[in-house]
Amino acid sequence: MSGDQPRNAICLGGPCHGMLTHIDQDIGTLTVPVPRRSPEEPEGMARYRITRERVHHPCRTEPFIALHWADPPEPAGLPCPCGLRH
Repeated sequence: MSGDQPRNAICLGGPCHGMLTHIDQDIGTLTVPVPRRSPEEPEGMARYRITRERVHHPCRTEPFIALHWADPPEPAGLPCPCGLRH
């Protein structure tokens, strides 16, 4: 993943839901940095699975690659693998 290149993928589900990113690989899983809500919040990471699914959006002529959250949901009130509480 690189922040310098055009965004070509969208995270679906999990703590990064709706976030756009750039990926260079076609298959597998990758780790996405979880956006922090404040500077004091610890940095977190979430795993996303690359899929064949494509999501169209009016802001771009090419569809986005769908990245589905690969980490299992945690019971309510417990921290998720990214370090956030839900």
